[in-house]
Amino acid sequence: MYFRNILVPYDESEHAKSALHIALGLAGPYPEAKVHVMTVIPSSSLPDPTLMASSAFDTPYAIGDPETYERIMQSVADNARGDAQELIDQTRDDAQCQIVAEALIATSPVEGIADYVKSHDIDLVVMGRRGLGALRGMIGSVSFGVLRSVDVPVLTVK
Repeated sequence: MYFRNILVPYDESEHAKSALHIALGLAGPYPEAKVHVMTVIPSSSLPDPTLMASSAFDTPYAIGDPETYERIMQSVADNARGDAQELIDQTRDDAQCQIVAEALIATSPVEGIADYVKSHDIDLVVMGRRGLGALRGMIGSVSFGVLRSVDVPVLTVK
């Protein structure tokens, strides 16, 4: 088997679900293979721990305790991981490969995916392509960024 570690970035889109089906088709029969279903949470979508008064919120707030902020971030990651695990449970069928759900916080989806590829010895990225970016209809901006950022094959799925 050529691909032992396959990454499927998951953003809850139908294209990402299709990518998981393709990845399981490639790795499913092989118990030694591993499919990583990973959600990237952009750090810009999380509250700023030093935010005192913002027009984005009705009530000014501050998270002065780093442990509280860490718990909030962990909770967000746990929820995303749980969503990915639900998809895995619905999709697994008779796949013999290992399937893991992951969630991480990064400055951008492209950076998070590229870092994950490097740190987890990924052989192949199978990802959905929505085509919502500048190259609409061809490939999405995240897919395009991943293609330029990793040194492994990237299979895009529509």
